[in-house]
Amino acid sequence: MARGTSVNFKAVKNLRHEDAHNRREGRKSRYLLSPEHRLRDSGGRVLESVIVRNDPGLHERYMARLAQCSERAKRAKAFSPFWSGIVVLPLRDSGEGVDAYRDRLTQTMVEWCHEYEALTGHQVLQCALHFDEGHIEELTGEMRPNPHAHVLVDRMRECEAHVIQTKTGERRIPARVSVIELDREMMRRVQDMTCRFVTGESAAGRRARVAEQRETARRAGVPPRGHINHREYRAMMRDAARERQREQVTLRARIDALEAELLERSRDLGEVVGVPVDHTSPENRRRVFCAALEQVRRACRDRSEFEAITHRAAAAEKAANEARRDAQDAKSHGALVARALERAGADAQAAEAAHPEEITQEDIARAREAIESHARARGIPVDEGYRSLRAQWIAENEREARIGRSKPHPQQDYSALKLAHLELQAERRAALRARAKRRRDRQVQAERERLRGGVAHAGGLISGYRSAEIAAARACGLHYEWDAVARCRRYRDRAGRELFTATRTRIEMIRHDEAAEIAALKIAGARFGGAVSLTGSGEFRERMARRAAREGIRVVDVDLARIVEDEQVRMATGEQIQGAHVVLDRVPRIERPHPPHRALMAWWRHMGAHERTAWLAEAEQAGRKSEREGDELLNAWHMMCDCEDAGGRVPQSITEARHQDQATVQRQDEHDCGTQDDLGR
Repeated sequence: MARGTSVNFKAVKNLRHEDAHNRREGRKSRYLLSPEHRLRDSGGRVLESVIVRNDPGLHERYMARLAQCSERAKRAKAFSPFWSGIVVLPLRDSGEGVDAYRDRLTQTMVEWCHEYEALTGHQVLQCALHFDEGHIEELTGEMRPNPHAHVLVDRMRECEAHVIQTKTGERRIPARVSVIELDREMMRRVQDMTCRFVTGESAAGRRARVAEQRETARRAGVPPRGHINHREYRAMMRDAARERQREQVTLRARIDALEAELLERSRDLGEVVGVPVDHTSPENRRRVFCAALEQVRRACRDRSEFEAITHRAAAAEKAANEARRDAQDAKSHGALVARALERAGADAQAAEAAHPEEITQEDIARAREAIESHARARGIPVDEGYRSLRAQWIAENEREARIGRSKPHPQQDYSALKLAHLELQAERRAALRARAKRRRDRQVQAERERLRGGVAHAGGLISGYRSAEIAAARACGLHYEWDAVARCRRYRDRAGRELFTATRTRIEMIRHDEAAEIAALKIAGARFGGAVSLTGSGEFRERMARRAAREGIRVVDVDLARIVEDEQVRMATGEQIQGAHVVLDRVPRIERPHPPHRALMAWWRHMGAHERTAWLAEAEQAGRKSEREGDELLNAWHMMCDCEDAGGRVPQSITEARHQDQATVQRQDEHDCGTQDDLGR
């Protein structure tokens, strides 16, 4: 189930209350969901609050900010150095586990905090997810959860002391703090960023969807929905509550009347069956009804033979009546047909037995015009117009046949009608496809214009996302395929083996060799702005944390900070790292079958020119020869497989060739970026 999202801020007046509410400490609120309606994780624990970020010096920072502000600023009505915001989160998808849902929202808010800080200059001090709020529908009893996130941000900026030149001399301006104001344009960009991160929908797509919905409502005659303030909303809720109370009073009165009627009927039934009991008790009324039902069953068993005889007599009478009606209908129908044949004569019989002529284009055009005029006259679609017209023709033929006349619509007309209907359907499908193509072209063009015009305001992470990720994949010698069913990218190496998959928020490993893990870290760093979060077994997380430290990628997991620091110390001291990449001069030769032509060409196509030349030279130097003369490509592929089977170790010439290809790709990307900037200007 999908819903919209937004972020709403207000000034913080009571920081201790906000902090306790976000961390679910102290007295519980009355509006929280009961434990049986809350989500539970795989361990059976009730999911209430998840702390994504928490500054330990929150209260000290708040008091320091207040001390730095002037008394005039403090007297302002909506002044506060901190802001409290609420981000509306999406609901859990059908079939999605609670743990996966929690992890997805946590990762989304981590990315949102980084993007918000880079976009506005504010500092996010606290972020907490709440899963225990919602309401129960009074009429249906359906539970509607309200997952959301609370964020506390510091919107103050410290200005250092500085000296300015005046007419009378130098003047020293002391250190002070100032508020980072967010104008209307910046708030719109914050809302667009929230929509992109939380729902995955772009701002342009959302505005186009909302505009289309408003246009559809306008065409349907629905008045536009205006803003309702909180006082009007409360008045509407009070009126609805009074209406429900009146309905409840009416229902109670109706129930009392039915209870009185049931009591009277049970007393009458008790007198009939001879069961004198107190009829005000439901158990006694049930006894009376059971006794009456038993008497009815006994009477039915005694009269079973009479009912069988009555049923046979009724069936015989019904059969006699049907036979008499059939005879009368046949007699009257025969008389009508005889009189009709006498009037029509031999012309009617000849028209009945005539065969339809060959269908011409004029017949099809005439039938097509009949379908369109029939549909326009009644305001119905073309399909329904075809069906209605065909049913009308069939009814006319049957009516004329009953009185013995010739059919006004022969088989030729039906065939022409069907062909005209098929032509109309084909034209309509072609028009719909053309309209859909034009709409897609307009959306693509609008997205391109938005990217060209907004690349300077994209805010760091998103502006260079695609080009940085593609450059990292090229540098690692990988290529990807888009899986439309799983909605992910499947990255493969030069040999066509699948290494890992990348979705919008995570990368899942398939192969766990050194080259695949290093390539996944590089692509993750380019995809998520140089910061990653690791999940999996303890051994896998430690190994990936050390490799991330060697690649210069920041790990945001707090429990891995000590491992990252230890790896950085080892790198600074020059200690040999276990499992580091080693370059060999020679590799052992292994015999294996030839690969399929498609896999061979995929490996060769995703390599640079220098690396291709280096592989061919290494294969020739190692004495690699295939069964077919002159097939150097197979020799190079077997040489590459020998290096992969030897633990991913490659000769020195291959490494140097890859560096040359990487430098070539980097120069080409810089040239492309310069060309795009020139076009933008």
